[in-house]
Amino acid sequence: MNWDDFRYFLAVAAEGSLSAAARVLRVNPATVSRHVDALEERLAVRLFDRRQDGYTITPGGEKLLECARTIESEIFALSRAFDAEDRGLTGTVSVTATESLTVPFLIPNLPHLRDRYPGIRLQLVSDYRLLNLSRREADVAIRLARPQQGDLVVRKIGSMGFGLYASTAYLAAQGMPETVADLKEHAVIDWLDGYPESAPVVWLRQALEGCAPAFATNPASGRLAAAKAGIGIALVPCMVSEGAGLVRVLPDVEIPCVDLWLLVHRDLARIARVRAVLDFIHDRARVDADRIGGRS
Repeated sequence: MNWDDFRYFLAVAAEGSLSAAARVLRVNPATVSRHVDALEERLAVRLFDRRQDGYTITPGGEKLLECARTIESEIFALSRAFDAEDRGLTGTVSVTATESLTVPFLIPNLPHLRDRYPGIRLQLVSDYRLLNLSRREADVAIRLARPQQGDLVVRKIGSMGFGLYASTAYLAAQGMPETVADLKEHAVIDWLDGYPESAPVVWLRQALEGCAPAFATNPASGRLAAAKAGIGIALVPCMVSEGAGLVRVLPDVEIPCVDLWLLVHRDLARIARVRAVLDFIHDRARVDADRIGGRS
């Protein structure tokens, strides 16, 4: 049996289609299909019903799914156990976070990490997907919501502040909103509908009271670029807007913050280089607390 076949099977079962599984595994859909077909041929059982809207797992696939998850858990536990043979403060540590944190917060702090731990190399993965720490898709994660499950060590490192921003050209043409209710009369830049509902997203949509946004995109850099182009008023993390040449709109209005959570799998928390990166991120978040919170 080829473990890769099981790995691809698990991805399709979790994602529901070849294309979605391929994105998670960072391969092309044909590769995923080939592995699933090979596993079905080897086991002489159909694992999925192929439909136009995706792959639906069969009863035979359900039976295999439980066994495959157990195998996967054992393999990753073995990998973490070997990795836990501490090699000191050298090596690579991968950190996943949204672009709103990697660009304005983590990257500017890399020189401090290099000065403190010259043997540690940081890999930053800007991804909106919640990468699986148990599967070693990343060593450390900074997330905007506290996870409710998983064998993780979780630490709150601060709160991210949000503000409304617009270009001087837009405000010159459309005027400055005086109250939150005035936003309904303006072009507002929103998140896409499929974006997870966080406190700032809910706040903005309640303020708009059902009015359609002028433009929508998920990355903060995209919303910021739209505001710079004069498309409308964007709600973005305050530290993302630094140096963008935009005007803060309704600066005295209290907009909900988002708590930031630092996560690591319990097995990896014992490794010296991972523990050093965790402590470093926590310390730098305290130093940059006012910037992250939008109070600077």
